[in-house]
Amino acid sequence: MHLPFVYLSAALAVHVSAWSHPGLLVTDADISRIQTKLADQKEPWVSAWAYFESLSFSSSSYTPNAVSDIERPVNGEILWHDAAAAFNLALRWKVTQEEEYAEAAAAILTAWGETLTTFSGGDDKYLSAGLQGYELANAAELLRDYAPFIEDGWDPFVDMAVNVILPLNIAFLNHEEPSQHNVLHFFANWELAQIASIQAISVLTENTTAWEFAIDYFKNGDGNGAIGNAITTLVEEPDMGALLGQGQESGRDQGHSALDQQLLAAIGQQAWNQGEDLFSLNDSLILRGAEYFARYNLGHDVPFEAYTNGIVSYTDISSASRGATRPTWELLYAHYVQIKGLDAPWTAAYRNNTLEYFGGLFEKGIGYGEGSGHYDGVGWGTLLYRLEEEDLEAIQRGTTSTTPQSHASTSSASTASSTMSISSSSITTPTTSSSSPGVSTSLSSTTGTTTSNTGTSTTEAAVRPTLVHGHSHHHEHSHGHCKA
Repeated sequence: MHLPFVYLSAALAVHVSAWSHPGLLVTDADISRIQTKLADQKEPWVSAWAYFESLSFSSSSYTPNAVSDIERPVNGEILWHDAAAAFNLALRWKVTQEEEYAEAAAAILTAWGETLTTFSGGDDKYLSAGLQGYELANAAELLRDYAPFIEDGWDPFVDMAVNVILPLNIAFLNHEEPSQHNVLHFFANWELAQIASIQAISVLTENTTAWEFAIDYFKNGDGNGAIGNAITTLVEEPDMGALLGQGQESGRDQGHSALDQQLLAAIGQQAWNQGEDLFSLNDSLILRGAEYFARYNLGHDVPFEAYTNGIVSYTDISSASRGATRPTWELLYAHYVQIKGLDAPWTAAYRNNTLEYFGGLFEKGIGYGEGSGHYDGVGWGTLLYRLEEEDLEAIQRGTTSTTPQSHASTSSASTASSTMSISSSSITTPTTSSSSPGVSTSLSSTTGTTTSNTGTSTTEAAVRPTLVHGHSHHHEHSHGHCKA
């Protein structure tokens, strides 16, 4: 039974002290950098921006298609199309300051806020609520200083996000469905999507309770969205001796494993921009997982430890969809190699491989092609995260906000397997601050945690993958309902 209040261990006693806005996948520093590159006619930003502008999802003529109920196999594309347009248009407005794009983005978010009441269709409803939940919240976060949206669309959109999407995200992580009798039943991407959505809605609504629940679950949860279950096993790289992180979906196929990399990067970036360094958690376990995936999908062998969760079992890594990619590798490369200065050869190589896949110059983003897999993350990594030497120097001087800034629990994680319990009904009212959502509230650094180039985190999750011959228990499936 989940109590209608939050239990926090002493390790999570440090609460949010300040929020940074915009502070999800895009910050003011990212926007300023794009503007500067475009003004200076720098490549590949100019070509990336031209392509971005050419998409129908970036056009101010785009109109919303909101419906009251989303059933993913039936009409899920309606929501993922509109989420793509809302994000692209909001980003286009932030960069150009041309109001027609903000107006179009606001119309989409307002329409869904006023119309969407339910997600149906069995377990698949959680995929839509998670994936499109975090994308819609990211779009709204970019519009929080667009006055017409704040006046006419903010309240209905936030009400929908908090009362329709967020309870589903929480219920799934609380394992409230009968299909979750085994908490490891669902593949990692299902839970990672819920964590990303809770994070995004938490920042949008300044909801400390929901934020800390998401962060704590990622560190200490018992399902496959927890970092120690999403990356199940540490294995030694052949001939190199480096520790690589075997992914929870590695035995399933590489397409879904690529999605896990995309969601882990999004969760890490959303936390990073609020002062919580999940990228360094458990000795940079996200990076170890990325290195494992990249090495194998570039055509090289990797060790594989047999995996079972009592429902499915894999004895070999899957070659299905080998070479799959998602637009997330610019983000991972920029953070680990450029900002942190870590050695990540396979991540660097896969970033280059992804650029070749997208045509050689830049990483594409949400809405670049059809099929649900093209709408599972926002992408646009070249525009948003590519750094030149002067950008890195500015970061080191502290003149941009590309380092952890303000809040989130930076104390050590508890040694308990789970330290927080929250019901889906206990956080349906967002925690608000004294600041109007219509006012830009980007905050300077106060208590953010920084990391050294060793990649060792100041926080260690209790759940860790075991090394090589002690694979750590997990694998799951959900009646085959993982998205392609």
